[in-house]
Amino acid sequence: MMRIVTCALLVLSGAALADPMAEMQGAWNGSGWARETPDGPQETVRCRLKNTYDADVLTIKGRCAVPGRKLTLSGEIKSDAGSEEITGHWFNPDGLGLVRIKGVQRGDILAFTFRVKDPETGRDIAQNVEWRVSSDGLRLRATDRSNPDAMMSDISFKR
Repeated sequence: MMRIVTCALLVLSGAALADPMAEMQGAWNGSGWARETPDGPQETVRCRLKNTYDADVLTIKGRCAVPGRKLTLSGEIKSDAGSEEITGHWFNPDGLGLVRIKGVQRGDILAFTFRVKDPETGRDIAQNVEWRVSSDGLRLRATDRSNPDAMMSDISFKR
C-alpha cells in the first residue's frame, strides 16, 4: 500500500494562487489514509516532506510510514514557462521505483496522472492525483484512473 502513497505524494482549498509550486515549498507534516487497491482497506499514513522550489522546479524529499513500515521518497515537478503543463518524476526505492508524471497546474492545484507496473506484483497501477495548496495547508488526494469514484488516498499536510 505504501508504494502507491509515496508515488502520489511526489508529485497536491483556498483562493487561486499565482504559482502553487512556489507555495508548496517548505517543511510539511501530514497524516491521512491510503489503500493499495480500489477495494483494499484504508491504512493510516504519516509523512514528512521537505520541498524546495527554484527556477520553476519543485523538488520533494521525504519519508512516510504506515504501521510497521517506513519509506523514503524523492521527486521533481517542473512547470513549462508560459504553459499550465507540468512534468516530472518521483523515486521510491522501497516501492514502485522511478515513476514519470504529467499534468497541469491551475490556480491552487497541481493535477497529474501516472501509470506504472508494480515491480513486485506485476499489477498495473494508474491514478489521478491532485495536490491542493491553501493558506492553512496542503492536501493530497488520488483516485483510481479506471474508476474515478474509487478514492485511493487522502492526506492533509501542515507546515
